[in-house]
Amino acid sequence: MRYRPTEKLSFEDNLVLRTRKLADTAFRNTIRTNSFTASYAIDRRLSVYGGFSYDDYSATAAVTFARGTAPLTATWHDQTLNRVWQGGISTQPWRRAGFNVSGNFIRTTGVGEISGEPPTFGPLTWPLITATGYYDFPRAGRLSLDLQ
Repeated sequence: MRYRPTEKLSFEDNLVLRTRKLADTAFRNTIRTNSFTASYAIDRRLSVYGGFSYDDYSATAAVTFARGTAPLTATWHDQTLNRVWQGGISTQPWRRAGFNVSGNFIRTTGVGEISGEPPTFGPLTWPLITATGYYDFPRAGRLSLDLQ
């Protein structure tokens, strides 16, 4: 969904909801995602944006092996939850040159479990900032320099 109440302000939201089952293998998974972004053009040469994304993935299954060392059955559960906060600013102070600065803060939790064994990893967080300077050469293209 995209909504633009004024020429300078816009909102965008994307939602996905899925549930799947496969009875032969006892497989089931659910996917829930949503992302929201708001953008505002202060003037022709300066704009800002901010947003939030949410992603939840969950799956369970049971497996029976035809041969091998006991136990011959295993169950597993996998769940990942991601959240991303983002924001940025874009400016073009000159006709062919400009700057973009954007940042993300990501938090992810992951739990993978096989037959009751504890997960080998857990929550992670990290920030990421990217700054880009660019110049547009006529008929040749854009030259950009990024710093993360």
